[in-house]
Amino acid sequence: MIQALKVLMVCMFTAMLGLGIIGPIMPIYARILGATFVEIGLMASVWSVARLVFNPLMGRLSDMRSKKRIMEGGLVVYMVTSVLYAVAWDFTSLVSVRFLHGVGSAMMMPIAMAYAAELTPRGQEGRYMGMMNLAMFAGMGVGPFLGGSLTDLFSIAVPFYFMGALTALSLLLNLLFLPNDRSGSTMKRLRPSFKRILLNKPLRAVFFYRVVAAIGQGSIMGFLAIFISGQPEAGGLGLPLSVSGLILSAGQITSALMQRPFGELADRYNRIRLILVGGVLSVAGFALLPLSQEMWGVLVASLVWSMGGALAMPAMTAIVAIEGKELGAGSTMSVLDTAMSGGTVVGPLLSGLIIDLFGLKSTFYVGSLVLLAGTAVFYALTPKEQAKPRVPA
Repeated sequence: MIQALKVLMVCMFTAMLGLGIIGPIMPIYARILGATFVEIGLMASVWSVARLVFNPLMGRLSDMRSKKRIMEGGLVVYMVTSVLYAVAWDFTSLVSVRFLHGVGSAMMMPIAMAYAAELTPRGQEGRYMGMMNLAMFAGMGVGPFLGGSLTDLFSIAVPFYFMGALTALSLLLNLLFLPNDRSGSTMKRLRPSFKRILLNKPLRAVFFYRVVAAIGQGSIMGFLAIFISGQPEAGGLGLPLSVSGLILSAGQITSALMQRPFGELADRYNRIRLILVGGVLSVAGFALLPLSQEMWGVLVASLVWSMGGALAMPAMTAIVAIEGKELGAGSTMSVLDTAMSGGTVVGPLLSGLIIDLFGLKSTFYVGSLVLLAGTAVFYALTPKEQAKPRVPA
């Protein structure tokens, strides 16, 4: 089990590292290929749309067939898209590759989380899901810095090839060391049903919270760099781009470092309260951002927001892992990931509209209000008897 979990963590880290490596250069690459700003916004949404469409399908298929095979297929898609990104000849081809990348992500990230959920002993779901979340946030934190450095040192195509090489290594480890799961045999008697998943009260509450949190996160992440480094007359702080990258990476790395200890908290304490406290911290961080006038203020606000998300995430994934043992881990994890994808599609579009109407800083206030309302509704939806761990750690 430990070996399998290590392989899954490497796969998750590689997937998120690849996304982080190419994330900062995608808008620049699109501009080189002649894209307008509207088209760049469309490109940002295409990846989430692909995940929104394919997450449920891949999750159900992984429960009925094999999670290992679905993940291997996703890694192959990652390798193919790495090459296709580098040879894209116009914006249309770039958007097409971005959509394909989203399909590969639907085959990889939620399925790896589901496989790990099946490995977790009862009563330790928070700890094991926290370790997987650590790999995810670590990749997201290191990736942007690495991608920018590779581009500065070599060329804009190099990060794509580097992502492909990392994916090939991950695929090799998967093939050699990850044992075959027993998804097909364990789910024959009970076919995964999304209706049953969404009728499950704890999962429905987590699904709703994840959508709202992703809307808030998508709203802010899409425009945080502009707020930090944009011109003061446009509502920005006018700080260097390197400061923007530092703050974004600091938040992600903080989230990564907190996943294991907060995961162990989720095994010992009331998970609902942990999610609520995490939601309130995130709200506070969102609201503090537009009040900041210099680098340290933005950094503190970002760290408060990151701590809130880090506290809530292991508790949420622990709840999903517990319910997934009965309803199908692949299906339940994919539904959670679908919630995030839906939120990240809506968030940037909502923020763009708000900024056009009321100015740049207004999106942070609206994001905090949306998450505050979502946290309150989450509490109202959650059956309180599900709040505590089922098995003492």
